[in-house]
Amino acid sequence: MIDQESLKSIEDLHRLKTEGIITEAEFDKAKADILSGSTTRRPKPHIPTAQSNFQLASDLPRVDDLVSWAMRPLQLYATFTGRSTRKEFWTYILALAVVMLLISMFVAIDEYGPTGRNGELVLALLIVATAVPSFAVQARRFHDQDLSGWLVLLNIIPYLGSLIVFVFMLRDGTPGENRFGPDPKGREPLPAE
Repeated sequence: MIDQESLKSIEDLHRLKTEGIITEAEFDKAKADILSGSTTRRPKPHIPTAQSNFQLASDLPRVDDLVSWAMRPLQLYATFTGRSTRKEFWTYILALAVVMLLISMFVAIDEYGPTGRNGELVLALLIVATAVPSFAVQARRFHDQDLSGWLVLLNIIPYLGSLIVFVFMLRDGTPGENRFGPDPKGREPLPAE
């Protein structure tokens, strides 16, 4: 007879399988383990995220494809997990700054004078639309340095906070895998001393 805890474990596994979080084989093995009583702990499933598609160095854009590097944070719109390289962060920030500069130029002057509200509205919409991926890529940069993504909140501190975040965004990530995932550059960890 199956006890309530085992039944609950199998139901949880079935839910994970139907959501696509674990495979059929992982489900069958875990279910067999639960029914045989050989294990009392649940398997740790691999939870796929948008970041899962970009975890290996071989999955990154080509070195010379700056447009793909700049678009990557938008592809990972609200993915606050995993790691991001400095190149990904800085190409995105540069592209965003160029787009904002171009919009600002059109807001400021046209042949009829200032464009006023329409240009300002477009600029405001751009800022709102890119806020989430901007914070997400910053969080992934902190993760690349094996730091908490919550450090993004330093941006709240007037003047000094943005400067602190800027310095952290300049730092290279930790080589090898860290608690936030594999090294996006594919480097091996430094040997222990």
